This record gives sequence, C-alpha cells and structure tokens, in this order.
Amino acid sequence: MSKEEKIATVLTETRVFDPVKLNPEFAKTGLSFDEYKKLWKQSVEDFEGFWAEQAQSLDWFEPYQKVWEKTDLFPGKWFVGGKLNACYNCIDRHIKAGKGDKLAIIWEADEPWQGRTFTFNQLKSEVCKVANGMKKLGLKKGDRVTIWLPMIPELAIIMLSCARLGVIHSIVFGGFSKEAVKDRIGDSNSRLLFTSDETARAGKTYPKMADVAQIIDDVPTIEHVIVVKRTGNEVPHTNKDIWYHDLIEGISEECEPEVMDSEDTLFILYTSGTTGKPKGVKHTTAGYLLYTSFSHRVVFNIKEGDIWFCTADVGWITGHSYIVYGPLANGATTVMFEGVPTYPDVTRFWDMVETYKITHFYTAPTAIRSIMRYGDEPVLGHDLSSLKVLGTVGEPINPEAWTWYHRIVGQERCPIIDTYWQTETGGFLLTPIATATPTKPGSCCLPFFGINPVIFDIEGAEVTDPEEGGYLSIGPNPWPGMLRDVWGDTERFKRTYLEKYKGYYYTDDGARRDEDGYYWILGRLDDVIKVSGHRIGTMEVESAIVSHPKVAEAAVAPFPHEIKGQAIWSFVTLMEGIKGSDDLVKELKMHVRKEIGPVFQPDIIQFANSLPKTRSGKIMRRILKAIASGTEIGNVTTLADPSVVDALLEERKKIEL
Repeated sequence: MSKEEKIATVLTETRVFDPVKLNPEFAKTGLSFDEYKKLWKQSVEDFEGFWAEQAQSLDWFEPYQKVWEKTDLFPGKWFVGGKLNACYNCIDRHIKAGKGDKLAIIWEADEPWQGRTFTFNQLKSEVCKVANGMKKLGLKKGDRVTIWLPMIPELAIIMLSCARLGVIHSIVFGGFSKEAVKDRIGDSNSRLLFTSDETARAGKTYPKMADVAQIIDDVPTIEHVIVVKRTGNEVPHTNKDIWYHDLIEGISEECEPEVMDSEDTLFILYTSGTTGKPKGVKHTTAGYLLYTSFSHRVVFNIKEGDIWFCTADVGWITGHSYIVYGPLANGATTVMFEGVPTYPDVTRFWDMVETYKITHFYTAPTAIRSIMRYGDEPVLGHDLSSLKVLGTVGEPINPEAWTWYHRIVGQERCPIIDTYWQTETGGFLLTPIATATPTKPGSCCLPFFGINPVIFDIEGAEVTDPEEGGYLSIGPNPWPGMLRDVWGDTERFKRTYLEKYKGYYYTDDGARRDEDGYYWILGRLDDVIKVSGHRIGTMEVESAIVSHPKVAEAAVAPFPHEIKGQAIWSFVTLMEGIKGSDDLVKELKMHVRKEIGPVFQPDIIQFANSLPKTRSGKIMRRILKAIASGTEIGNVTTLADPSVVDALLEERKKIEL
C-alpha cells in the first residue's frame, strides 16, 4: 500500500488505569481480567457454545433447536426454532420473580419537579392498555408503527407495547424534521403514528402535531395518529387523530404477550445519512435482546439495587439498547431524561445523580466537554458517592475530557467504560469491562465477547503495525445482536456491510490497534483529512487541540489548499471566561505542532461560542466542512440551535485565507 493510502496515527497515550486499584472492593464483584481473556477466547473459538450458555439468561416459551444456522447472508439465523417475547422478558418475568413493586423507570422531565416513576407492575398495566388499544384499532403481528415522541415515559411504554403484540416499531428521533418522519413512514408503510402535541425542552416548547398536520396527506398508509398530551397547548389536528388518553381509557390492563419466533423482527431503526434514502436497520427478537441485556449486565457489572442512567435519546440505538431493552431485561431501574444537561443550570446531571443515588452514568463525550467548559465547581458541590461506573458512547472521547471525567466526576475511583458500537451492531463491539480491564484514556480498549476485530488496508491486507490505522471489520463469525438486513433492500445491506471485505462485517470506521492490543477509533473514514499526502483522523487533531488548558471543545474540517491538497480548519470553543485573540491562535498552533507534529497544525483557527450539534449532542461535521470550504450548507433543521451556523458564517467572513 502506498504511503498516501495509509492513515497516520500520531497521538500516544501511556497512562493506564486499573479498576482493581481504583476500587478494589467493587472489582471483586465482577469478572477479573484473566476471566475476561479466558471467556473472550472461548467466545470466538466456540461462538455457538458460548452464546448457548448466555441464552439461558432469557425466558423462552419454547426452546430453540439450534444456536446458529448459516444462510446466504453473514448474520445467519440465531436460536432457530425458539419462541419468546421481548416485552415479557423486560417486564412479566420480573413480576413473577416477586419484583413487581421495584422501580422500573424513573422519568426526569424537562422541568425537575414534573417527573414520574413506574414500578414493573405499573409499567405492565400501562403497556397492556396501549397494546389492547392497538388491538382495538386492528393492529397485528408484523404491522409497522412509527413513533415520533420526545423523551417521555410513553415512548418506552409504546415501544414495549409493540413488542408485546409483535408489532414492529420504527422510532424517529424527536429532533428530526417532519420530512424525515415522512420518509421513514413511507419506507416502512406504517399503519399508526404515535406523536405528541408538542415537545418541551430547555424551558421552551417545539411543534409536533403542527408538523404532522403538514405531512399527513403525504403518508396514506397512516390510518390513525395517536397524540400524547405533553404540554396541553392548543395545536393543529388531523382527521385521523386519537388522543392517547382516550385510546387507553377504560381498557383492560391484561394482554397476553404474542409468541414470537427468535428471528421475528423486533424493530426497524433508520440510520440518518446526509444524502440518499435512510437505511432501515432491521433487528430481530432473540439475538438482539440477548446481546443488549448480556452486554449491559457484564460490561457495567450491573447488580440488584443499581440505578442506571443513560443520558441518550430513545430515538437512537443507544436509547433502544441501553435505556429500554437491555436494562429492563436485566430487571434494572432505568432513568429516562427529557431535558438537557445545562437546564435550568449546568448542575442538572449532578442534581439527578445525588437525588436518585445513580450508580451507573453513561453519556456522550460531547456532553462531558460541554459541562467541562464551566469548570469543576458545578460538579464538586454535589454528593456523587453513589456512582460506581462511568461510561461514554457516540464518538471517540479525547484523553483530556476522559481525564476530567475520571478525576472530577468519578473522583478517581470509578472505572470509565468507553464503548464503541453502531446502530447496526445492536450493542457494544469494543469496550472495557468495568471490573476487569485496565483502561487507557481515549481507547475503547478490547473486543467484547464474540467479537473478533480485524483492521484491513484499502487493498484488503490485514494491518498489524501499531502506528498505522485502517478499516475496521468484524469476522469471520457473526454475533447475535447484529442487524439481519436493511428493511426492504437486501442488496443495499450486502453492498453496504458485507461486500467490502468478503466474510466480514464492515463498520466504515477507521481504527488502529496499539502494541498492547488496545483499539483506538479514528472516526468515520470520510472524517479522514489528507494533508500533503498524510492522512489523519479528525479525532486525533481535535484531541491535540483540546489538550490545551484553555480549550473546552474543538472540531476540525478539511478545506482545499493549492499546495497541500487539503488543509485543516479548526473551530474552537474556549473555556468559560477565556477570550480568543491572535496570540491565542499562535499559541494553539504551536501546541498542536508539539502534540502531533507540524504537518497537522491547523491553518485556520476560528473561535466559536458553540458548535453545530444535533439534539443528541453529535457535531454536524458536514456543516463545518461546508463552512470551511465555502460550499452550500444544506439542511440545518436537525440542529439543536440552527442559529449557531449563522454565527459561524458571520465569523468566517472576517477570516483572511
């Protein structure tokens, strides 16, 4: 492979944090590192035997005849002939075990005083009422339902009701536009749409029904629109509306769960590309439920009495797997949060940890960086002694944010679980084990059970040099939690995931494996910048910038350069109270030169009060790339605050190229 095709990796991290030394008593309650290594070896050498053992953790109506069956597609079929129900595994079996009065869901509303809680008994009653309401409307196993709701408890209740009936749910992130909802309804041919009158977020209200009224004529398969009253304000309606409270009024609180085959579809979740038709990722019942519950329980060392808080939105796979299905299948108490970490003020997360005695806290690096900007005091004023484990998800975490999270939030005693996975994988691919794995800041460490990662170069040869990155793939064995297909488009499924490297699942992410066998995610391969023939992932440049003490957050994008081909444009958010200046620009450039070398020094540094982010907290890199390149910005409707883009464009006008 030519030098220009290689992905350079220049960040080095030598610090190691051993969970046994951080918290010896906690480490004794879960897997040891030796046990992890032994089990991982078993899981890849005898994957069928390994997953047969784990499948005993689910309740089956009828046992499966075969663990895995090879088909024409890489995932194959799992737990062939087995019968079960996901909702039953998440609710009924815990009630039968005498835990009906245990808290299942703690809901924290946008306004702190508006929350609600549900025991497993109460959750079952609400789920059965909605399931019976759907039955009354003629819904049956295999039908599709689209759910477009904010982070309210009805979201979890409705998805579990669908699972109870064998109805396939397609949840659309509440921050997506009405056009995105229309596209997803059209692709799935959904019969029902669940939505709300409005969304409440950070003390403001945003439309839902007003948007639905504008698209209802374009989605003829929708027979009824079920509307949850969230704010109670006057909103437009359609002639297909039924109030949610009317749907369940006076209806039975008992509903027998549908007997589902292991490979019956549980849900579709659409991935959101910036161009082209979204892909409906199809997950099935047994394999997905086993993988999410097992990974949640083992990685985070979940025990009876723990309070689990994943700050994601259920509209993303993280919320599906690690707010609803994984925790509830394990009988854990899960926290759902409607709001944002900075409303009413920046202490919101820590108020919740202290109030609910949260033991496990799982959030995104961007949330950590946004809070870090306000210093240590908002965290230090709280009692966080209940915390046992911290986690991160959604993107690579830069070592500086990792260290702050460990030192200030975790008080140097909580292991940090930096997880890497995707919508398509169902659950974790690369992750530490809370009680076992010595961790390195910025690394997602080692493969989860049943996962055998391989890094290929562009020509298909395996990359073994620890200083070189490549294309991350998983194989040759599949795992039970992975997607089975793209809804209605098997050819696209094969083309996207299976044909790049035959016999392997292709992640479309760059990664490297260091000399200790630890994995470092370099980001999407379209996030690689090529400067003077040297290719580097954006994450490495960003981590170098953020390691400067005056920087809270940074994002970089390429822009055309006559000599280098591409140069680096950096958007930098400074710590609270720090002002941008020409001197600071020079200081930051020199800092990057020192950290990762002069070739990757940004040509342009633009200070920004905020970066363009989706409501889930992900930075919209295509927008930054367009700003840097001076090209068309495109759709900004999914941004948490579209005005950020206007501010960046105004600042860009002042920069001399």
